[in-house]
Amino acid sequence: MASSKGKAREDVHWQLGWWELSPLLDRAHRPLAWSKSSVIFSAHHTKPLVLARHFNSSRHFELAVPQAIRLDPDSYSPPTLIYISPDDDWLFAYFSGAKDNIGCLWHRGLHLDAWTIGDSWSMAHGAGIVAAAWVTSHREWVVSDSGTASRLPPLGPTLPFNSPILLLVTESRDVNVCLLPPSVPSVKILRTSLVQSTTASESTSPPLEGTSLGGRHVCIAAAIGLSYNDPSILIAMRSHLLPPDDPSSDHPLDMVLPLDLDQPLPAAHTTSTAQSNLWEIWGEEAMIELCEVTLGKGGAPTQVSTKPLPPISRPGSRIADLTFFCSQPEPPGNASPMATKDPRRQAKEQADKRGSIYLAATFINCVDYTSPPQSEVTIYSFTRNPAASSRWSLYKEHTRTFTTAVLAFLIPSPSKTNVFAGFLDLSGTYRRSKKKPHEVSIGNIVALSLPDLTNDDRWESSPIMSITDYVGRDVPAGLATSPNNVLLCMSSFTPEPRVAIHALPRRKPIPGPNAESRADLARFLAAAVLAHSSLSDIVSLLISNSSPDGLLSSSLVGAMAILENNSFGLSDVWLYEVLGVATEIARGKYLKAPDSAEKALLEAQWTSLHDMCSVATLETAFSDCRDGDSYDLEAIWQLVGLAMWFKDYLERLIKDCVTIGDNFANAQTQVSAIPLGLANSSLLHFLHRYPLNNLQSTVSHVKRLRDDLKSLSPKVENAQMAKELLMDSFACSGVDVDALSSVLEEVKVISATISASELRQCLASFSPIPSLRPQIQQIVEKICSSKTVNRQKLFIKAADLVDAIYQWPAAEYAKEKDRDIVTKGVLLHRGTILRCVRCGGRYEVSDGKVGDHISLRWRAWERTWAYQCICGGSWTFSVVAP
Repeated sequence: MASSKGKAREDVHWQLGWWELSPLLDRAHRPLAWSKSSVIFSAHHTKPLVLARHFNSSRHFELAVPQAIRLDPDSYSPPTLIYISPDDDWLFAYFSGAKDNIGCLWHRGLHLDAWTIGDSWSMAHGAGIVAAAWVTSHREWVVSDSGTASRLPPLGPTLPFNSPILLLVTESRDVNVCLLPPSVPSVKILRTSLVQSTTASESTSPPLEGTSLGGRHVCIAAAIGLSYNDPSILIAMRSHLLPPDDPSSDHPLDMVLPLDLDQPLPAAHTTSTAQSNLWEIWGEEAMIELCEVTLGKGGAPTQVSTKPLPPISRPGSRIADLTFFCSQPEPPGNASPMATKDPRRQAKEQADKRGSIYLAATFINCVDYTSPPQSEVTIYSFTRNPAASSRWSLYKEHTRTFTTAVLAFLIPSPSKTNVFAGFLDLSGTYRRSKKKPHEVSIGNIVALSLPDLTNDDRWESSPIMSITDYVGRDVPAGLATSPNNVLLCMSSFTPEPRVAIHALPRRKPIPGPNAESRADLARFLAAAVLAHSSLSDIVSLLISNSSPDGLLSSSLVGAMAILENNSFGLSDVWLYEVLGVATEIARGKYLKAPDSAEKALLEAQWTSLHDMCSVATLETAFSDCRDGDSYDLEAIWQLVGLAMWFKDYLERLIKDCVTIGDNFANAQTQVSAIPLGLANSSLLHFLHRYPLNNLQSTVSHVKRLRDDLKSLSPKVENAQMAKELLMDSFACSGVDVDALSSVLEEVKVISATISASELRQCLASFSPIPSLRPQIQQIVEKICSSKTVNRQKLFIKAADLVDAIYQWPAAEYAKEKDRDIVTKGVLLHRGTILRCVRCGGRYEVSDGKVGDHISLRWRAWERTWAYQCICGGSWTFSVVAP
């Protein structure tokens, strides 16, 4: 680096040297994996450990290691491979060691940070793992440009069971097919060669490849290709030819020469000369080997077969990476009729049903180490031969060379018709700062079309950022894309290991009608809701300060329009998910807001949205606890606790209505000029039909529970105590639930006049929009003029009177306590506390057990509760409360 003189002395020029690219040439990795639940797994930089943290948290947790590593950690290196299964249930990591190598599988428990070792096994030197891939029954949700949601076929062979399969490519040029429970009692591995046609079954396994003529072949780079709904698995690999491991196989060199030079040389000298000629062929081989792998009939991996394909001759530059890309298959009925006799065209049209599969081979050439390095990528396409459906035809599509920047990586894009390419600049300039190191751009990520590798102008580019301390040295060592393909996590080989998050390119706005529902983030958001995937990456983009104004509202409105068009009349199924998403976004904006006034408004908004989620969950809990015409007495205390929280919430809701009603009554101006304050966000419960229906149904449940408890026999002591507690609570309430039921029927008539687009705008802005002021006034007047409100009991509590008369600090008991996010009871801090990664709510576990299926459901057949956060989030980071 150098700084210029004079006035521009603060400008610092940097340059990327070829020696900084050694991690790319040597294929050194600091692996990363980003799970569906938004947990990022990474390798410890010095120890054989797998670290994990949720995307929204800075707190790490460690995964347990196998016993061999725990007893002798100094003999093993940090993991070089980490792979998470698409269903988020299994994690695989590979550790290389001085004595042996170890592969380990973890299985996820009920919490995000609960991972237990499923199995581990050792591998001999020379049989280490180079690449891995999961074959599962997972089907990805996608939303087309027209707003139609669909599920893609599974990638790879169709499995007859729900258990995934792990594929491993080893240095010995073998493929290991790992069968996992519950399809088998324990992990079972089938191994077969990739360089010769072989078949392996549970009872037989071919021997390892030995040393061949000229030395030993070791796979140094490999890629596993899966195509949609295709029974074949393609594997590409490139090898090194190394000298034989056994030195005894070479003849010893006799240093004693005969006195008579005319006599022929001994046999040892002749053999040594022949061996010295082999040095010229040792090193990286000038070809890419290909192989087709098929499982047993119907995808059942009781046997595995391999069939090598003709290799790709590629001499010259050193290989940097091999990557398979699969395009999205065409929907049924869209394929064109095969009216041509061109075999390649016929094969392509047949491939459209499964999706085309491409192989990208990336090479880096440092030339003479005095000029800038050159990177090159070649795309090959695979099509099935119509004459023999089990064979593949290979075509070289295009080669592109980059001289002004270094191609650092290629990753799939959400569109499936192009790829994202990351380029590192060869040089640059930044302004020196006296403050702490700041970020500067060292490259960019662009979209390249497949298969011609041209720049796709329909997509924007995004920068690759680095801090000034590491400019010119920040080379990617590990990559992981977020669950919804909007963010990229990148690790680098810097003196201090660094993991950074970068935004991936987004498609430029598409003009025309329904532009909001055609935007990328709206489609990704809708697909994530349908797939029940974590939305942390999308939320992070929407609440970031760099997001343009209106992106948040337009993305939410567009996503709700897509979900409504694909709900087939069952809109309540996804509205609950949308409430959870809105809660997560509103809370994220609240945590980032610097201004106190804006922060207070956002706090009121996300709290109101969270209360809507709570009421929806309470309605489900009461419905599940119905036992004929009454309620299950085994769950009576939980139901009483929920009813008391609901009573308190009704009082807060009616207080807001009274406050707003007084503002309307005292206003001297028009209704449209009255400002919307903090209390208006709670009115969404009366304006939107979904939360209003939940509110009305929960009111009915609470009334029925109260009436049922009134008729209980005093012999049932436990229920009698709950009855007295509930009766006293509602006797002191400022809201009459009997009168409220009839008022809510009239409110529903008013809310029915609000259009669907206005309701979407309300949810997207987390509060009523200004155009709904007339409806707000009607609803507020309807509630305040009814017999529902008892102002004396609503605004004056017994604790306030005690505090005023005796000057006793009862306010400590009257204020809102830290409540359990699910049971709504006051946290006693006696057990383990689980924190929700979406809304930050906490749940206390006293017995160490918690379910994870749906929110607060009473399982009558098991006499137990199944808990999940009421906003739909997952539990993580269990800690012992003080």
